[in-house]
Amino acid sequence: MSKSCLPAARPRSDRCKWTAAFAVLALTLSPTASPAQSGSVTFEELEARLADHPSIAALQREGEAREELSTAERALPDPVVSLGVGSIPVRNPGFTREPDANKAIGVAQEIPNFGVRHARSARQKSEADAVAAQIAYKMAQLRADLIAALAEKRRAKEQLEFAEAQLKKYAQIQDILRGEVEAGRPVYYRLSEIDVERADVERSIVALGSSLAQTDATLVELVGEAPDNPPPAVTLTAWNGDALALHAARLADAGVDIAKAGVREGKAEFGPDFGLSFTYQQREDGIDAAGASFQGDDWFAAGVSVSIPLWASKSQAPRLRAARARQAGAELSYQAVASDIARRLSSLHAEHGAAERNIALFERKAAAIDGVIAGVKRNYEAGNGDYAQALDAEIAKLTLLTELSAERANAIVHAAYYNSELVTP
Repeated sequence: MSKSCLPAARPRSDRCKWTAAFAVLALTLSPTASPAQSGSVTFEELEARLADHPSIAALQREGEAREELSTAERALPDPVVSLGVGSIPVRNPGFTREPDANKAIGVAQEIPNFGVRHARSARQKSEADAVAAQIAYKMAQLRADLIAALAEKRRAKEQLEFAEAQLKKYAQIQDILRGEVEAGRPVYYRLSEIDVERADVERSIVALGSSLAQTDATLVELVGEAPDNPPPAVTLTAWNGDALALHAARLADAGVDIAKAGVREGKAEFGPDFGLSFTYQQREDGIDAAGASFQGDDWFAAGVSVSIPLWASKSQAPRLRAARARQAGAELSYQAVASDIARRLSSLHAEHGAAERNIALFERKAAAIDGVIAGVKRNYEAGNGDYAQALDAEIAKLTLLTELSAERANAIVHAAYYNSELVTP
């Protein structure tokens, strides 16, 4: 079983490594930083804290941004108001020397293609839906990470207890063997074997201590503390084979919707853009250069503009082909993602089943070793054999219990990550 921040199927990122390092340092140096006592907080309360995880908060802000952009894409551009003068003579500026001299105010409004604006709005809405799917997937992954960390912490603590118990058993065996050496029995080789076995157990204790610190760091990163809660009971969620019941497939399907909106936008690009304009001109009474008087009169001008897709073969057509290629790629990606996740679920299901079978096997072996221990003790009490044999059998059972603890953690972790791939109500 991997001792990193995540299971072996999820390689630990550099960010996780640094987070773990700093969290361990904080737990070590701070006098007030101590793990919560078992039962001080429920798993449901820990799970609720995952909603405040920075990765979730960042995705929520992104989703809000996409929703706002969806609204903005449907809006018209701002109208343009213009003020100016026209036909003003250079040599003798003024509005009373030239009949065409005028003051003008104008208003223009562009009306971009409605289909394009609607498609762009739909694309942003699809982006927002994709972010929502990503949030749900990330929450499921964080929940699995939390369960895995709690399972790993319990495993490490149990194995530490078993290892320390083994050291005590080895010390008892050494005392017995030293007595036999003093009695003249040649058991030096067994003393050497005990020293080697003790060294292996001591190395395991060091490794378990490091694993426990890393797991605490992971818990701090996830929920802000390192509680001693046991992991919740986890069973495999039934999957009916529907691809859209998978988080990753839903996310890929949202990508298909985004690509489809791009195709609709490409088709709409062939339609025209419109524009409206209105200009009002004010002319004053005056006397021209020849001395003749003229009467001012106000004028207005209005117009409508329509774009013509004259260069469609060089502009709109390539964009539409590109959008269709993206849609085809998104659909292929959806199929690939669904297939990959199905294989991952099959692998996790098989690993969970193997762990469950190993648990049953180890439990039967532990019961058998109990029988052996009881038999050896009866023989010893009857004057046959020595107590070291019973201690050897007890050490063998502790080794078996260590493996059993690892398999129990494996079963929980595999089930948690299996369930994290499925969309649950």
